[in-house]
Amino acid sequence: MTSVSLFQFSLCFKSPRTPQKCGVFVCLYFWTFLLFFLSHHAYAKPKAEPKEIRLTSNISSDLSATDQIRNVFGKYSIESPELYDGNHQSFEHIKIVKDKDIKSAFIFHIHRDLDGDRDKNWPKGKERQRNEIKGYQSSPESLKGKISETHYIKWCLKIDKSFKVTKAFCHFFQLKAVGSQNIDAPILTLSGVNQGGIPQLQLQWWTAEESKRTFLFGWEECKGKWLICESRCHYNRNGYFQFSIQSLDGLLNVETFQKLETWREGFSFVRPKWGIYRSIAGVKDKMNLEDHVLINNILVKKK
Repeated sequence: MTSVSLFQFSLCFKSPRTPQKCGVFVCLYFWTFLLFFLSHHAYAKPKAEPKEIRLTSNISSDLSATDQIRNVFGKYSIESPELYDGNHQSFEHIKIVKDKDIKSAFIFHIHRDLDGDRDKNWPKGKERQRNEIKGYQSSPESLKGKISETHYIKWCLKIDKSFKVTKAFCHFFQLKAVGSQNIDAPILTLSGVNQGGIPQLQLQWWTAEESKRTFLFGWEECKGKWLICESRCHYNRNGYFQFSIQSLDGLLNVETFQKLETWREGFSFVRPKWGIYRSIAGVKDKMNLEDHVLINNILVKKK
């Protein structure tokens, strides 16, 4: 507005005046301004969701590891023992550490005798423990895969050289459905397991009727080095997944493709999970007192 029009506009807010004194011309400024203000706010578009999500540790930040994760994935995206009453609350299970290859990373600790599974008390023979981060209902939309969508997920994983696996399950990554039914088993997992006396890293996947698994690497050859993991999963009754791992040093490289029922009745959405989720039932004597993995540079997008 010009200085003149501002003056005229201000007249509308002084003591009551007759229409003749206020002037139609002056009031037009008021009503035009009011209509512009109301229409602008009434039809303002909501902030657009990012098309992709990136989580990278920042060792120089004043924020803790958990705060950095929550800032990207959401407030309730962490399932770590110290966050639950009755669990191992005296230890910080996710931290940021320096790394000579990729500068820094999130380290996920798990303790054989001290950590549990959130606030659950599993009956004897089903005991398990977890330290994971995840997508969930209130996470950004990129973390929630819906029917007919394709999730592309890439991240870096380093399994500590001393990490021991058993015949029981031990998952480092999951694609897990949320919904009303058919959600007990994951769609797929990246897991460490001793199968038939052979410790190994393998991919496991589930349908409504069965589960299958495929060998990726021997356990000793894949530990202690950065593994670049990529998962592309199309969610549908006639869906598929494509999964690959390449080591940062270039010595390991594997890719697998599988047609699969990746969407079942009762699903609301599918979310990724990273960290350590394992059974300790009947295998404690074969485990270390403490194990850990490093994870960083998570990228999630969908189309």
